[in-house]
Amino acid sequence: MTTTPLIRVAVHGAAGRVGREVLRAVAGAPDMTLTAAIDRVPPDELVALPVDVPYYTDVGKALVAHPSDAIVDFSLAQATLDMLPQALAHSTRPVIGTTGFTPEQVERIGSLCAEHNLGGFLAPNFTIGAVLLTKLAAVAAPYFEYADIVEEHHEMKVDAPSGTALGIAKAVHEAHPERFAHNEPEREPLAGTRGGDYEGISIHAARMPGRMAHHQVTFGGPGQTLSLRHDTTDRECYMPGVLMAVRKVGGLNGLTVGLDKLMGL
Repeated sequence: MTTTPLIRVAVHGAAGRVGREVLRAVAGAPDMTLTAAIDRVPPDELVALPVDVPYYTDVGKALVAHPSDAIVDFSLAQATLDMLPQALAHSTRPVIGTTGFTPEQVERIGSLCAEHNLGGFLAPNFTIGAVLLTKLAAVAAPYFEYADIVEEHHEMKVDAPSGTALGIAKAVHEAHPERFAHNEPEREPLAGTRGGDYEGISIHAARMPGRMAHHQVTFGGPGQTLSLRHDTTDRECYMPGVLMAVRKVGGLNGLTVGLDKLMGL
């Protein structure tokens, strides 16, 4: 009987809150083996990781010592861009959950994957519910003329609006190519209170303790509104999507963007 080899997985950004959840998820997956934890935090300042795994601050050294099929990345945009050439040079396919990339940077990530003839995966949100929210919002968009997106996150999030909120806005606009009707106040005593404007879609971002990740899309029309909302209560919510991407990235050609592509939506 032939035994399928375990998928060897390294984690970049392992000292962060999501990175620690990834360590637990990979360590608990029956078809994976956790090879290395990587982060920039010096070892003598590192809060103990939730699983027993070799720890490195250098991506290249980690992948030389522990060859890996995939590297899951939840870090910062520049840290991801610095990590990618080293990972790809070691034939390690990236699964990227970091947000805050410019379109040009996403294009660069795709070019790097193509240059090395390796698959890669990037998603602004690995939560299956958030992906379904985006899909449902796109279905509703053609039937309304007003749209608002409100997103709420913890106070430590470095980008605003969230990558997920922008992804929802883009999907809604693709389904409703005409610019949405957008109220422009005659008076605005406090500038910016109507939020960001993406093709007439107002986007509002809240940051405060006690929040994780929350997204709501509200559509308006004559005599009615429709609200679609997704809430996360624990960072464990990302793990089914992350593990799905790790299992599928080996069969991808070039860079694939969006969990919906893996879900067949």
